[in-house]
Amino acid sequence: MQRIRGYYADHPLAADLTLLAIVTIAAAILRLIMLGELPYGVHPDEAQLATDGRKILDGELWTVYTRAVLGQPAGHAYLTLPSFLLFGWTPFAMRLPLALVGLAAVPLLYVFVRQAYGRTEAFLAATLLAFSYWHLLYSRVAHWSISYGTITLAVLICILRGMNTREGDRYHGRRWFIAAGFFLGLGTYTYNLYPVAVVAIAVFLAITTLTTYRRGDDFRWWRGSLLTTAAVAVVVFAPMLTQLLDRDSAYWWHVENYSEVGVWRTEEFKDEDALGKADLIARQVETFAGAYAWDASEDIVDGNGVRPMFDPATVILLLIGVGFAIRQRRNPVALAALCCVIIIPLPAVLQQGSIMRQPVAAAPFAMLIAALPLAAMWRTARRAWHERRDVAVISGAAVVVMVAIISATTVYDYFWTWRKADWPRFIYHEEVRTSAEYMDTLPDGAYVLLYSWRAPINQEIYRFLAPDVEGEDRSADFSDRNRVVTIDDPTRPTVFVLMDDYVDMLPAIEAAHPNATVRTIKHNGRMHLIAIEVPAQTP
Repeated sequence: MQRIRGYYADHPLAADLTLLAIVTIAAAILRLIMLGELPYGVHPDEAQLATDGRKILDGELWTVYTRAVLGQPAGHAYLTLPSFLLFGWTPFAMRLPLALVGLAAVPLLYVFVRQAYGRTEAFLAATLLAFSYWHLLYSRVAHWSISYGTITLAVLICILRGMNTREGDRYHGRRWFIAAGFFLGLGTYTYNLYPVAVVAIAVFLAITTLTTYRRGDDFRWWRGSLLTTAAVAVVVFAPMLTQLLDRDSAYWWHVENYSEVGVWRTEEFKDEDALGKADLIARQVETFAGAYAWDASEDIVDGNGVRPMFDPATVILLLIGVGFAIRQRRNPVALAALCCVIIIPLPAVLQQGSIMRQPVAAAPFAMLIAALPLAAMWRTARRAWHERRDVAVISGAAVVVMVAIISATTVYDYFWTWRKADWPRFIYHEEVRTSAEYMDTLPDGAYVLLYSWRAPINQEIYRFLAPDVEGEDRSADFSDRNRVVTIDDPTRPTVFVLMDDYVDMLPAIEAAHPNATVRTIKHNGRMHLIAIEVPAQTP
């Protein structure tokens, strides 16, 4: 043991790399295990990402902004293409690239914290992020909101590296500001809410200017560095700028379609007097806070409904950690974390829906703040080890127990409670995935007659998993041929697919087509559909 300590004392980088490897491996296991099967279904937003990938390969889509999911930057459609080409058009291949982007936030957070803190704060912050239920939930689905937090970390790391290297090598430091500009511009291709992260970064830079670089050579160097960052960002951002300048572009179509989600735009809000408006805003703020701290109500957007984003231990650590961060506000890492935690969630506070998806970029910075009181306790334990062994044991054990409770709670809540809950099954269209994968196995020329109220046959999940299927809807929800059991073209094989409320049609179809083969298709013991395969008749 003494030799190991001596080695790490002589090789401090090796100590950082060891801790970084431990926490990254733990985070990777949580984010990649059963990735294609949990959640089992496919969210329609995920499927639209995949269908955009197909359009790119087919030459139908070549743009920086897509109309998918009411309009989104198209960066992720390009990001997922290598995965699809390597692993096929599967849910695993669809989720893998963004899972890796989410995973990258864990080591990046460690590096970010190490710019101005010790290994203790960096390791604890990265560990809390690795086991963050909020971050884990969105790392395991192919939704682009997970990406802009990772990009924000990259921007801030480059800026802090530039600040730290200025004294030793001014020109080398300038390279870090060039890299910061690249990532700053790249972020515009990640998520519609990314500009709010840019605002948080800008506030951090403004405060840093006023407190550290406001005079003389310091100011001139700082101004030149930031202008370099801005210039590079503008160059990288230029293709997206074409969307903003074209009022008929997909971006402005998104703005038009998404303009009614704020609570202040609802008819209820418009009809209220001043007191009523204040009450509605207060209730919306309470709903937002509850989603993170105490309310496990069902989320119709992403399927959470088993717990708030933060467990009680994390809530307590966050509340205490804010005090630590404010006291340490002259530390640039603490200041940047405060700016991001305060500013990034603001657009979601007064929005109806997506209140957990949109601010997920704040998760790394929230976990840093939560780690500060834990780090203080751990340092207390180390200082007291030789003089007050009882204090050292209690403090150190408290840190270990707290981290263990948070980690175990997240693992249990996600991989057991959330996995078995009915609400995520519904939101992620489990039975539609099963149906689409079954249809994809049908022989060429087979014609599907789909009876279901969940999704029409041209819905994104079917277009993703069964792109070549031919068929039509026969349900009241999507067709005027509700419950019709006749076959228009008996010379081709026909498959009746019965789902949800339409499984009671089996006797009528069997009576009309006595030579059919009936298959009951289940997943994990749950019946998802009944398929009645009718062979083609010889002309």
